[in-house]
Amino acid sequence: MNSLEKNINQFKLQYDFSKRNYNIIVHSPNATGKYDFIESLIRDYYYQSDIKISGDITSSPDILYVSLPIYDKSGNKSRVLTNDERLMYEFGFEDKFDNNRVGTEITIDQIRSLNDFTSLSSFYNHKFIIINNCNYLNNQASAALLKTLEETNCPAIFILLASDLFNIKDTIKSRCHCFAYDYASEEDATHTFFDYFFTKKSKVKDLIKEHNYLEGFENVNDELNGLIKNKLNPLNLSDIWSKRGAIFLDYLIEMFSLLLRGSFLTDNSKQKFAYNELFKKISISPARIIAIIRLLYNCKSEIKTNINKKFLYDNLLIVLNKELY
Repeated sequence: MNSLEKNINQFKLQYDFSKRNYNIIVHSPNATGKYDFIESLIRDYYYQSDIKISGDITSSPDILYVSLPIYDKSGNKSRVLTNDERLMYEFGFEDKFDNNRVGTEITIDQIRSLNDFTSLSSFYNHKFIIINNCNYLNNQASAALLKTLEETNCPAIFILLASDLFNIKDTIKSRCHCFAYDYASEEDATHTFFDYFFTKKSKVKDLIKEHNYLEGFENVNDELNGLIKNKLNPLNLSDIWSKRGAIFLDYLIEMFSLLLRGSFLTDNSKQKFAYNELFKKISISPARIIAIIRLLYNCKSEIKTNINKKFLYDNLLIVLNKELY
């Protein structure tokens, strides 16, 4: 039984869409399969009612999908990001779609449209409202959503997808069930960190592999080893690293986090193989690892507002080189 099937079985033990309304936050890190999970649940719900949805589930008149808006050149919202587009945007591989800019937040107008949607009769039984990703709700939108969750009387299932449960307002969490999507995989017992990392993010791996964005990720161990041995000029890596997208910072954070906890792993731990492979080339003190992780988190927060990524990576690599060498 794979991870998706296990989550579906666990979910059905707790919730039955046919019996009542629900407000549910489904949370796990980005690109771990939450959206595919929800899509499977909704298709199954319709299947049990002898209703077949062909193609995208959002084509159903009883499903409203809310995500980051795309604005045309006149400043009008033309559509919202699909799940695949959202992942490409969040990990820094694309910042425009249809040659139009992406909004940075889900707005109050988008949430207000939920009231019109829920006020209409459903074609089948329940209506489904999917908010992907609710971490993008601005303060006004969060307040409007809270009111909608409290006042909706029609048969409706609100599903809020989240990559970070802690950034959701407590008032919203208090009115929702929380389901932690378990993305652990039996395939975690891999021999390279590259495989270990992307096994847990199989969705984004498929997307960025399709666009040739994965090139070079498998060379990171050697690149860091070159910095440690003073064989590489850090500024020569800046251009390369800046083109790997925001997911590359997640990759580095997870890499150094594994190095930090690796010595405490048991020999039969699924992560031990990846740790051993890393430790052969990157052997530094825990204090330096902690300093590097803090540096990477700071860089991750800055990259969303810093237009000049080359300058940001120049600074990152200069400081990183000092910690490694």
